[in-house]
Amino acid sequence: MWKNCLIAILLIGVPSVYASSYATLHLDPVGEVREGSNVVFSGLLTTSSGTPIPYRAIFIEDDTSYTRPNIILAVTTTDSDGKFTAYWQAVPKDNGSPFHFYALFLGGSVYGHTRSETYESVIKLSNQSSTDTVPSKTIPTWFKDASRLWYDGKIRESDYFHSISNLIDYQVINSNMTLDEGSLPSWLKNDAIWLSDGKITNDEFVDLVQYLINNQIIG
Repeated sequence: MWKNCLIAILLIGVPSVYASSYATLHLDPVGEVREGSNVVFSGLLTTSSGTPIPYRAIFIEDDTSYTRPNIILAVTTTDSDGKFTAYWQAVPKDNGSPFHFYALFLGGSVYGHTRSETYESVIKLSNQSSTDTVPSKTIPTWFKDASRLWYDGKIRESDYFHSISNLIDYQVINSNMTLDEGSLPSWLKNDAIWLSDGKITNDEFVDLVQYLINNQIIG
């Protein structure tokens, strides 16, 4: 048996440079997590006074404690009441290290960047095989979800940019250039939905984004 414990540290949200208001992001306790189980993440995004913030992108991430970039596990949006739900199929880390789950809101011109409480959870391997959180060189499911949300106008361009940056961090997309936030060509939305719908392959999408970055069309 293993225990899923709450790290009793609430990380205070820091507003972005242009934000005019604070936001508060709460992630519900994760509960027991077993390998292969479908984990449900839920929570609430509000203003500092408790007013719900609707229709904003929320990332569920694993805090890797500076050993490597944080890993995105899922992406979703808040509903009209500021509530959100996201799903992730539990995959143990190859080294058996615990996860540190938290929710992230990137903020913007109105509400500042903020993140939730952090919850620690160990997912034990069920066998001796080695596995990893993000399959090597492959586009994860959450990115295809983000691609559909961006195409449908449910997440902002900056949210999708954050998603692409995470793929670069984990070398799913290879680039020797540093990716700073900028604009994405509007036609890329077509390729994003084709990726989500399986009309183009992972490799075709990766090659396209690598071309855009290497030719400084984005970045």
